[in-house]
Amino acid sequence: MLYKKYRMIKTKFTILFILLVQTIFGQTRIDYLSNNGIDLRKDSPRITEIDFNIIGFGALHGSAKTYDAELSLVSALVEKNILDYYIIETNYSQAYYFQKYLKTGDEQLLKELTLSFQTIVSQEGTIETFNHWRNIRKLNLKHPEKPIKIIGCDVINDYRFPIKHILHLTKDNSIWNAREKLEKANQQVNLDFSIWNKEIDSIVKSFVQDYLINKEEYKALITDIEIFDHIINNINHNFEDKREREKIIFENYMFLHEKLCLSDTKQFAKYGYFHIQKEREGNYPSFFTRLIENNVYERNNVITIMGYLTKSKVLWDKKYDENGDYKTYTTKAGYGISDYWKEYFKGIKKLKKSNLSDLTMFKLNRENSPYLLGTDLVEIKMFLKDHNTSKLKEKNTLQFIDYAILISNSKEQIPIEEMK
Repeated sequence: MLYKKYRMIKTKFTILFILLVQTIFGQTRIDYLSNNGIDLRKDSPRITEIDFNIIGFGALHGSAKTYDAELSLVSALVEKNILDYYIIETNYSQAYYFQKYLKTGDEQLLKELTLSFQTIVSQEGTIETFNHWRNIRKLNLKHPEKPIKIIGCDVINDYRFPIKHILHLTKDNSIWNAREKLEKANQQVNLDFSIWNKEIDSIVKSFVQDYLINKEEYKALITDIEIFDHIINNINHNFEDKREREKIIFENYMFLHEKLCLSDTKQFAKYGYFHIQKEREGNYPSFFTRLIENNVYERNNVITIMGYLTKSKVLWDKKYDENGDYKTYTTKAGYGISDYWKEYFKGIKKLKKSNLSDLTMFKLNRENSPYLLGTDLVEIKMFLKDHNTSKLKEKNTLQFIDYAILISNSKEQIPIEEMK
């Protein structure tokens, strides 16, 4: 009897101790966040690291206010004169034509780019993407002394702009029959240029094979062999048995790193959540992890700012009829934003308790930060599933990210097809 009573007292004490530790630890995090948050609706982002090489911002795709956060970050860097290159989630040629839009203001070109963009980021062929680039152009015109330079290092999922770029880099010549076929394809307004269209894929594949076999014959017709070959090599990845996107992104970045001397520049990259993590969750390295592991940049000079959604919606899918014409779209709230009981980021409640507005930025990486312990904001809790918990053993938040932005009450992005 005495033993049972002792065990009950011991159990109660253990439970009370655990609850006390959790309460103190939780309060410490909330106190920390309260002292290290900034309202992006009132103030500019405060990124204290000035010796950075690259800053990455990412979030789950498809929510409108994510672009508000992105514009705030880019504007702050431009106004402080610490931004040279803006890396976007596109292939090299798409980025080249986004740069052309910034110069010309051609909104028909911008609409084509927005539709092409969704072949990489399916939830962002939207009015918000279109308007974001309008805003970036306004920012560029406001600071003509140091215009933003756009670059892209992603895979090719859409041939429209690589074809335009190839035609731009080559001279018309009757002996180059494969080029003439590209020219005809480029003139078709309603042609599906995605890599999943067998017709355009076959035309492009024939062009690449012809060029690789007869390269010496065509050299004199190409104005920039280095860039031309870079585009061809990237197209050629589509004809391999297996295309490894993250590896290709890194290799393309290293091509630009050498060509543009990126080590001597300040860069801002907008990419999805996984790509800008600074540490491996399991065995597979992200783009930013590869930069660190391959000693391209020191870990402290790679800065990750992660966006988190709450009480928000995302564009989920576009719906098309049997002829491929746009009909409507769908949205998601809980599941799509990783903030509901079946799926949520561990520790997001503490961000929500500390938010200052619908856009609140938190610096997580101060000395003695509580985020040196635990995996808040990286670990995803799922009902009856282990999403990444086991992969994160003995790791902590600051190995992955440096800042967090809580995005609240955001509407979904709207397909550009809905634009009047």
